[in-house]
Amino acid sequence: MHASRVLIADSDPHLRQLLYSALLAGDVFSDCVSTVPDALDKLREEPYGVILVDVGLPGGDPEQIVAAIAALGGQRPVVIVLASNPASARSLDIDVVQIVLRKPLALRQTVELIRSCVQNAAVKAAEDGDGDQPTA
Repeated sequence: MHASRVLIADSDPHLRQLLYSALLAGDVFSDCVSTVPDALDKLREEPYGVILVDVGLPGGDPEQIVAAIAALGGQRPVVIVLASNPASARSLDIDVVQIVLRKPLALRQTVELIRSCVQNAAVKAAEDGDGDQPTA
């Protein structure tokens, strides 16, 4: 697993760009997608340490993304669900989704949370012998 990489799956281009830029400033690399099919494609192509999923993502049901994550072999990424109404995330698999954040997001706190999750995932991957080194 490439524990230092983040997938941002959100339909809001402004939010994607803000998160991408703020994470990059902290040396955390991310990929951004705006639809469920694009998120599923990225999950097949690249391992991620942290995945942000907007429950309002167009092009399908975000449960498809959660199910694809559940089917991943090995260490699972940290999954953060973004929702304007947190009740809309209740149907998602609680064995996969670790955090639900209410929109609108507090950018600074969200970025710090993601960075912390990335650091923890990198440490765990290194302990498990996956070869990733923790990132700052």
